[in-house]
Amino acid sequence: MDVEWGPEAAWGSGPRLDEFLLARIAEDERLAAAAEQASEPAPRAADSHPSPFDPARVRAECAAKRRIVLSCRELRPETRFLGARPRGMSDFPLAPHDQHQLAALTLGLLALAYATHRDFREEWRP
Repeated sequence: MDVEWGPEAAWGSGPRLDEFLLARIAEDERLAAAAEQASEPAPRAADSHPSPFDPARVRAECAAKRRIVLSCRELRPETRFLGARPRGMSDFPLAPHDQHQLAALTLGLLALAYATHRDFREEWRP
């Protein structure tokens, strides 16, 4: 089995996928904390769902994403799998064949939310 872990590219070319995600999650947490300090929480009914922009909900989502990223990191994701799709097949989902590819696919899907960030690399797109 050919499993890649460690630097994905030449030194200085940017972060690994897991590092990229952890940095974006940390940014989201900082923004949520700043928003929470800048405003008072709006009262809501006990049976209603929190707003997707509620800082407490954003922090909870960040914590969950961080746990996913760290769990995938432990599986040593095979990130080369993400760029292995044949041309013209972008509408078809990647089918992982082992835990390493599944971890890479999970990270790649999480990274799509940050695809417009300057450090996002197209080879991470599943």
